[in-house]
Amino acid sequence: MDRLTDFYTPSAAWDELAAEKSRYIRVHTATYSGDHMDLSSTAKTGSFWDRKGKAKIHVPLAADIAAASADLLFGNPPRCRVYDDVSQDVEEEKQTRLDAMLRFNNFESIIQEAAEKAAVIGDVYLKGGWDSREPFPFITISGGDEALPEYRFGRLQCVHFFTVIKIERKTGIYWRLYERYEQGRIISAVYRGDTGSLGSEVPGLYDELGIEPEKHVPGDGMIAAHIPNIKPSRVRFLNYGRSEFEGMRDMLDALDEVYSSWLRDIRLAKSRLLVPAEFLRKRQINDDGTGNNDQLFSQNRFTWEFDEDVETLVALDVTDADQMQITPSQFAIRAAEHASTAEALIRNIISMCGYSPQTFGMDIDGQASSGTALLIREKRSFSMRSKKLNYWSAPLESFLTAMMQLDGALFNAKNVHASDRVIVEFPDAMSTDISTVANAVQMMHTASAISTETAIKMLHPD
Repeated sequence: MDRLTDFYTPSAAWDELAAEKSRYIRVHTATYSGDHMDLSSTAKTGSFWDRKGKAKIHVPLAADIAAASADLLFGNPPRCRVYDDVSQDVEEEKQTRLDAMLRFNNFESIIQEAAEKAAVIGDVYLKGGWDSREPFPFITISGGDEALPEYRFGRLQCVHFFTVIKIERKTGIYWRLYERYEQGRIISAVYRGDTGSLGSEVPGLYDELGIEPEKHVPGDGMIAAHIPNIKPSRVRFLNYGRSEFEGMRDMLDALDEVYSSWLRDIRLAKSRLLVPAEFLRKRQINDDGTGNNDQLFSQNRFTWEFDEDVETLVALDVTDADQMQITPSQFAIRAAEHASTAEALIRNIISMCGYSPQTFGMDIDGQASSGTALLIREKRSFSMRSKKLNYWSAPLESFLTAMMQLDGALFNAKNVHASDRVIVEFPDAMSTDISTVANAVQMMHTASAISTETAIKMLHPD
């Protein structure tokens, strides 16, 4: 939200974050995790997960969509290059240092994990730090349920991070590290609270945990970045991102209801034999269930013997001799109706989330396609990828530039300049079909509209 006042206090930031978690975030994390308790507690009144019933099935489609979103963005990792604004060149030594820092942080895995978190919650944060015992600064991620941004005039001013460092299960006490990342400094504090309350600050633990209440950050950048999944959100403030599943809870619940009904049909349609009770053996029982009292038969204290290997037998209390027969029973399973309904729901959910069904293996029919045909069929998914990369590009470049400056100031001072910055280049979502490129080059060459140098660059971009 845009603010002209001072920064949030830690308690005010916590209250705002807790409200967002309760109102918005928990609804989407429930469909992602599939936890039945969370699905029930976040369900709308009268919806499928709000109604009582034990035999409920959750379809993990939300988790598949979030994973596919991350794969589309960073299945092919981006290329990060050091660029000097003054010399207009890339120095090999600086590039080698940046590559080493990114490998040290397992950067490719970090951004893919961050992209999946953002797809579910709507926002993700990258934050940097350092330890004198490590050779490089380190990069960590926080989801939108662990951090709160502050904006002024549309520009990120600071980020409040709340990290659980210890949970005392018996007492229900939560120890949290609070960090406020601003330009040029990091303010930290330790709080003792519970599940829903931040609690009170405990300053005596700073030395024990190795925490500095305030640290100066070398360089002029902020070593934290807020990356929204996509904008705008239909129900949140201006600067928050939008979850992939915003407005999709009813559809996702309907899909769970269809699959639960399908499995119920299978259970009810289990093949059974209806037999008269006299066809089964009687087993004597007494008060403790051991069956040692021989006099209980005369008191009608018995039950029917049930064999686990013959669990399809069902006893009927019949007296008519004409009905003394074995009757098979098996109901029909409405498999086709359930399958078509589930398929329609899955296709609509995927489309409403902004993707092509073909991205998830639907409507493929086992046929291979050329690169051009694939691009046409999956245009919606690639369009969504392009939109998301627009929200990743600038924050990622600013963050990595600040991290490179931090690395130079603390670990590699001789190899950094104020004019150095990092440029992030995102590769195509899929490799280009060589036949498509060759045809394009041939047509332009025939029309005398391309030089030999350009033709070689098109065929060999490396």
